[in-house]
Amino acid sequence: MGGPIAMNSDRNVFQARRMDLMNGLFMKVALLGVLLCVAGSARAGGLDRIGTAGAQELRIPVGAASIAIGGSAVAMGNGLGNLYYNPASLAAVDEAEAMIAYSSYLASSKVNYGAVMTKLGSAGNVALSLKVLNIGDIIVTTEDAPDGTGEILNPTFSVFGLSYGRRMTDRVLIGFTANYINEKIAQATATGLAADLGVQYDTGWRGLRFGFAMKNIGPNMRYTGPDFEQRITLPGDDPSAQPHVVQLEPTQFELPAFLQIGVSYDLGVAANQHATLFGTFQGNNFSTDEYRLGAEYMLGEHIALRGGYVGQVALKQASRQSDYLYSYSYGAGLNFKFGERPLSFDWAGTRVGQFFNDNQQVSLKIAF
Repeated sequence: MGGPIAMNSDRNVFQARRMDLMNGLFMKVALLGVLLCVAGSARAGGLDRIGTAGAQELRIPVGAASIAIGGSAVAMGNGLGNLYYNPASLAAVDEAEAMIAYSSYLASSKVNYGAVMTKLGSAGNVALSLKVLNIGDIIVTTEDAPDGTGEILNPTFSVFGLSYGRRMTDRVLIGFTANYINEKIAQATATGLAADLGVQYDTGWRGLRFGFAMKNIGPNMRYTGPDFEQRITLPGDDPSAQPHVVQLEPTQFELPAFLQIGVSYDLGVAANQHATLFGTFQGNNFSTDEYRLGAEYMLGEHIALRGGYVGQVALKQASRQSDYLYSYSYGAGLNFKFGERPLSFDWAGTRVGQFFNDNQQVSLKIAF
């Protein structure tokens, strides 16, 4: 009898030590995130760097359920539906998923998104995603042809992502996304790489969860292409001579990196009804820091009502953006089954100031 009891005791001790190690790992990562956030706020997070970052398509959110709660979803699970805000969300689901989304964005631009996730058994989950921003046709004008040259441009900005998420313990989830960025305007192109890192921790106490995510970490980008070549004739050159070909040197630009630390808390409301509250601090490298608040109210298992708000952390007027676009968001969701496959349809709207119509996004997710 002593042998099996000793083995069970050793196994319990090992599991307890593993849990302690995972919890300690999460606390170290969270502490590192806080320190980085504080350091980043000291270096940036002000008004002097607004508009200096490129690849802004990286900051266009996807996933209507998360958008509707103001982007405060860094501690939310929801699989592919929350992949943009925290890649650790991939590990929160036990089934393969596919999702498509469509958004109307600023100045009549459009965003199309698709993602698919599959399981790797006990090794975790892996996902592929593609986001494309289309700003529409642009008529080319010059000083000699102010009404147009007849040429029409259609710039495209795309982000291809490869994501991985794994449940380290029953309470600790980690995730990583590697993004390939491609921008094309006429004959000028820019490519780059960006990484996202996320961690989620379920305390096991009354639905309290914490999340941490670092977004858009990568090297600077630069445009290249034939459009940077110009033919010029220098003063004193023979008029019959061929013009000189000059290669312009484009300036590098940084990626719009930011960090999020968030929390979620479940509230029991009534039988078959519950609410979840969300809160997130977002430290931005190229704009003022933000706070994000959100709530989701579930009516049974099929209907979700959502709302959120985004505001600037800075209290002094001199440190705030006077033309800050964002404020509140809203949305709803329907959860049902297509045969035996769970299916979710979500809608979100985002208020974006007085000069634009509200951004709208719809997303459809199916498990299989």
